[in-house]
Amino acid sequence: MNMHRASHWACLLALLCAAPSAEGRAPPQDDAPAATAELLPDGTELVVVPQTGVATASLRLVVRSGASRDPIGKEGLAHLLEHLVFHGSHDLVGSELRGRVEAVGGTLNAFTSAQSTVYALDAPAKDFPALARDVLRMVTSPEIPGGKRLERELGIIQTESVYHFSRASLSSHVEEALFQSVSLENAIIGTVESRARITRDDLLAFYTRHYVTSNISLVLTGATNVEEARRLVDTAYRLPPALPEEAVSAATEMALYPVEQHTRAPSTFIAQGYPISHEDRGTCRAVADLIQLRLVREVHLKEPIVSSMRVLCINLRGNDLLLAFAYTRSLDGARLPYLMQETFDTLARRPPSAPERKLLEQRSQRLSELLLAEGPALADTVAALASEPRQGGLVDLGALQPTRVPTPAVLKSFVRRNFREDRAVRITSSPLEG
Repeated sequence: MNMHRASHWACLLALLCAAPSAEGRAPPQDDAPAATAELLPDGTELVVVPQTGVATASLRLVVRSGASRDPIGKEGLAHLLEHLVFHGSHDLVGSELRGRVEAVGGTLNAFTSAQSTVYALDAPAKDFPALARDVLRMVTSPEIPGGKRLERELGIIQTESVYHFSRASLSSHVEEALFQSVSLENAIIGTVESRARITRDDLLAFYTRHYVTSNISLVLTGATNVEEARRLVDTAYRLPPALPEEAVSAATEMALYPVEQHTRAPSTFIAQGYPISHEDRGTCRAVADLIQLRLVREVHLKEPIVSSMRVLCINLRGNDLLLAFAYTRSLDGARLPYLMQETFDTLARRPPSAPERKLLEQRSQRLSELLLAEGPALADTVAALASEPRQGGLVDLGALQPTRVPTPAVLKSFVRRNFREDRAVRITSSPLEG
């Protein structure tokens, strides 16, 4: 979870920059069952992405409420609740369930972010139905202990705050700049003082308010199908149907643009880009791929300035953004902001060349195949999509499909609508700042 920043970017770069080869590539599986998303009668969103030729299955229960919903003065509540849910229900001991998962080589975990809480199970296909049933039972009818067990969990989180939250993530760095908020890591885990104010009644109130069916997505991937997923919900899901008055509003927040931030840091990290309209989300991925191709060629292959480079379309607190990230320890990193901005500025005037178009099509197809071949990674990707704040409708599964290279007209129109100087995002951390 806390992979060293340089190693993390190096892994991403290796995946993006590897030239796809026809040799050894798994052919597209046209007969694979399609991904589906549906709204169940009780208000729960059910998302199923079956995969052929895999030996595992994955479950992600996504609650679209996280640390941003913590009561003022009781920061860390959503994260503490996540921990306590794993103590189990009145008829299911959490430690026994974890032991069963580990005994078959599976994993059981949970993650709290500002916007969501996700409970994750990965297990061999033959063991998955029984384990997934009990995970659903545990999360949808937890005991939520108080007293000594609550105090012990607070002690565990205090240790976690020292070892697991000591390094801010790149996305958190950007989010803090966009919304001028305090450290998100601190907000998620809280402080010793804020956690000490949390009572069992507070935890029960939060659970009752936010763990409602209309605020939950169930994501299943791997060796499963829609019928099995529905059967799992029927036999294990213990939450009552959500009432209209129980609806949880989307946790959206308007970012403050333009963003211009310069801070001092041991190595150079740069984020540049623009917010995009919601209607342009589909085109955004293709545009990001093109920018990535040109930046990697310019500052990594032709002149190795960066350690890693990534261009992403992301959603932060309901805001869609196209952002280019670069990380380097080289002193030449001082030139990166200018080279990155030049790539954005010349995009509309330089439509994809024939070689670029071919490479982008190959890479997009390959990345889509890789994603659909990895059960846990696919589950995490879909869970992240399901976690995004939304005003209605089902999760957008378009990100699972290969992107289409934009035509010159589409590219120009996209740039004209979205690349506005008064809404630019420019964040630089380096040894030369401050």
